[in-house]
Parts: sequence; structure tokens; C-alpha cells
Amino acid sequence: MNKQMLKKIKHYIAFTKPGISRAQLLTVSIGYFLAKQAIDVSDNFWYLMVATYCFSSAACGANNMLEKSYDKKMNRTKLRELVTGEISIAEAYGIVAVVALIGGYAALKINIQTMIVCILTVVIYVGVYTPLKRKSWINTHVGAIPGALPLLGGWVATGTPIHMAVVGLFFTLFCWQIPHFYALSIMYFDDYKAAGFKMLPNQSGGIEATKRQMIFFSCLMAISSVGPFFLGFLSAFYLIGVSILSIIFLIITLRGIQDLRKNAKKLFLLSIIYLPLWFTLIVIDTILN
Repeated sequence: MNKQMLKKIKHYIAFTKPGISRAQLLTVSIGYFLAKQAIDVSDNFWYLMVATYCFSSAACGANNMLEKSYDKKMNRTKLRELVTGEISIAEAYGIVAVVALIGGYAALKINIQTMIVCILTVVIYVGVYTPLKRKSWINTHVGAIPGALPLLGGWVATGTPIHMAVVGLFFTLFCWQIPHFYALSIMYFDDYKAAGFKMLPNQSGGIEATKRQMIFFSCLMAISSVGPFFLGFLSAFYLIGVSILSIIFLIITLRGIQDLRKNAKKLFLLSIIYLPLWFTLIVIDTILN
């Protein structure tokens, strides 16, 4: 294989490499293990990993295709493969089709419910969230739905009936994404504005509204995160751990929003740290019990 071909493959991979893939793989695993009430890695689990990554990649690629003209205007995205011409639009269609087919095959090897969740995730992300970014600031809330759906996908992959425990965790993950992505939209305030994306911070009175929503959804996240304990799925170990984690998250958020433009990166990193710690508590509790 010559250097030109290797370079092309590298660009293909970069084009479909979803920025949220690792988070989604972790999220779908948590849903799977919680439903199983055990760390059980079976064939279905590996099919689930493949389906999640491939559908995430397909969504990422389709999003890049739809936003090619807008990506040119943003420093954060102006070097994406479609923008720079490293891959053609025809190649992009082919790549998205291939990874979607692989993901569909893997999902169907598990069950039809997993396939439905995967398709729903891509449809909402690409068909609703992506175009909505140019029309309304509510796009962040809509985008939080496909961001939380992998948790549900992991649960249904086990064949376990839907329980309020996973609904509560779905809502927790939904709420977590609001302060997470608002912090990101503050960090790239000028980029989003230049591209014409209607993010809440760059609307009239948006900074103050963003502060209120970050606190509101952080509080909802803290409240809903204790649900699995009261529903009997997780023990007091989890309750104590997630309560401490939530209190720390709320204190730092309350302090950080006093100067949101200055502390946006700190709050973004806070949300990044919170997620794996929350998931780790779930995994440890599942192992211990």
C-alpha cells in the first residue's frame, strides 16, 4: 500500500471520526451493564460497540456534509476534510453509506429495539438538530436527546424491559449536556456567530439566560442522578458518591458563571470530568453488588 493510499485512508477515518464516540461507547456500556446488573461482556456487547461507533460515525459524516459551507467560516472546523478538499462529496456519501450499513448489520444482530434506537439517534441528530442550529437556540436541547439515547440503546440491547431507572439516567445525561454544550458555545462564541449558528449565548440577553439554564439543568441533573438508588438498582455507595460529585459540580458551576466568558473552559472541563466519574460510580456499585 503506497503513501498516497495510506494518506487517503487516514482522511477517510478522520472524516467519520465522531467527536463524541468515546463518550457514546462509554454511555452505551453503562446502559448495558446496568440492565444486566453485572459486568457481562458477551457477543451482543461487542456488536453493540460496533453499532454505536458506526452509527455515530455516520451521523458525524452526514453532519459534516450538511455543514460544509458553514465549517469554512469557523476556525474550529475549517480544516475538516470536506472543507479542505481532502475527500470529495461523492467519497463522503460512500463512506457514510458503508459505515451505516456496518452499524445496521451489527445492531440487527442484537435485536430490532437496538436498531430502532440507533436509527432514531441519527435521524434526530442529522435531520433535526443539525438544521435547527441555524434557526433556533433551542437546538442545544434537541441535540441533547440523541446524546442521551445511547444509554437507552445499551439497555434495550440486553432485552430488558424499559424501567424507570434507565429513564432517570437518560434524563440525567440529557441535563448534563446543557451546561456542557453551553460552556462549549461560550468558548467558541465568535465561531458560532460567524457561521450563523443561533446558540443561546450569542442571542440578545443570551449570556444571562445561559447562566440561568446552566444552573437550572445542573440542579435537575443532581436530583435525577440519585434516582437509581431509590428505585433499588444501585446502593448507598452510589448515593453517597453521586451526591458528593453533584455538590462539587454545583458549587464550581455557581462560582464559574459569575464570569462566564472567563470561566467557560473551566466549566467545560468540569463537565468532562464529571461524566466518567459518574459512570465509574455506577460500574463500581454494580460490581460490588
